[in-house]
Amino acid sequence: MPTQIRNQASIAFQYGNATGTAVSNIATATLLDPLAADKRATGETYRAGDTVTYVLSVQNNGTTTLTGVTLTDDLGSYTVGGGTVTPLTYAGDALLYVDGLFVREITGTVGANNVTFVIDSLAPDSNANIIYRAVVNDYAPLTAGATLTNTASVTAAGIVTPVVASETITVAEYADVQIEKDMSPDPVSDGDMLTYTFTITNYGNTDATNVVLTDAFNPAPTNITVSVAGDVIPPEDYTYTGGVLTLPTGTGTALTVPAATVTTDPQTGEVSVVPGTLFITVMGTI
Repeated sequence: MPTQIRNQASIAFQYGNATGTAVSNIATATLLDPLAADKRATGETYRAGDTVTYVLSVQNNGTTTLTGVTLTDDLGSYTVGGGTVTPLTYAGDALLYVDGLFVREITGTVGANNVTFVIDSLAPDSNANIIYRAVVNDYAPLTAGATLTNTASVTAAGIVTPVVASETITVAEYADVQIEKDMSPDPVSDGDMLTYTFTITNYGNTDATNVVLTDAFNPAPTNITVSVAGDVIPPEDYTYTGGVLTLPTGTGTALTVPAATVTTDPQTGEVSVVPGTLFITVMGTI
């Protein structure tokens, strides 16, 4: 970290039989460390399974070339249940830029809970950027408001104290909704009752609200009954015209798919997601 130098002078003087003093202003200057580092993610939020791109920057502020510049990223590792877990998985394909110019691909050495990059040398007043990707894995916190911080430590030959740079991103607040449709019985005979079951799941950490279901049945069942979570819905709360169902209509029924339940194993740190679920059934004569 740069050091702020502050300095103030004083003088003493005589005039005749008297004495006096005066002080100067406070002069300041910034003393740069020979090595500086910064770390940034290209986005501010993450979701389960996302690929996050990081830019790790190193600046040589000294007057001599730095050698053996080593950058180690902890990939967000944290301690749980007496052990260490790592919520980011290095995805490879790292790129090295020096003073804004592409130099080459750079190989990261993956450790138990980190990835390390080595730059052979960095000239005075030069800047190096390593751009690399990491995948959000099953150990990343996903509850609303959770954050993920990963820290890089940078050293070089002759540098006694490592330089540290961190970046924190916040889990996105989102609904991740999927729908599956089943029919029973199978097979079904003409004139029999057929049941359509819609299973709507939400793997996100935020409720999905104002959900509207549309289905064009072919062939179209007659005398339908619509139920949501086991409760029969009155016909005025949906439309069914020409075999096309729209649910809901009007203001009588609102469909919400609850957020997923996210739990973290206190011993292993593994995150489990149980989706929120909404069941809709349509029964009619086929």
